[in-house]
Amino acid sequence: MADEPVTVAVVELKVEATYLQLSREARAAHWLALQEIIAGHPKVSVVWHDADALSGECSDFVICHFQSLFDYHCMWEEIKDGPLFMTPYFHITRVLIGMENAFVAYDEAIGIEVGGSA
Repeated sequence: MADEPVTVAVVELKVEATYLQLSREARAAHWLALQEIIAGHPKVSVVWHDADALSGECSDFVICHFQSLFDYHCMWEEIKDGPLFMTPYFHITRVLIGMENAFVAYDEAIGIEVGGSA
């Protein structure tokens, strides 16, 4: 059987005005603390995207790749226990979760060769 597909989460966030009122130096300190938390969860790949100038729906979105939903969950628990969410400076507006080309893994599991991912 093929390897289990990588799970992907797109986490949409909304920044609060109180965060934007902080100095750039204070925001940089929060960013560095967040990077330390993320680094403590090496089984979750994280890419942060700034979107407030491009979207009215969210100010930021985070794309996470992981094999274990529990690893992903633990990372977000630690992030939510920190000042960015407890103050709160950010809140989660929506989470989309899917698996990369899961149909390929399924087809291969039932004996159909589809030639890999797109």
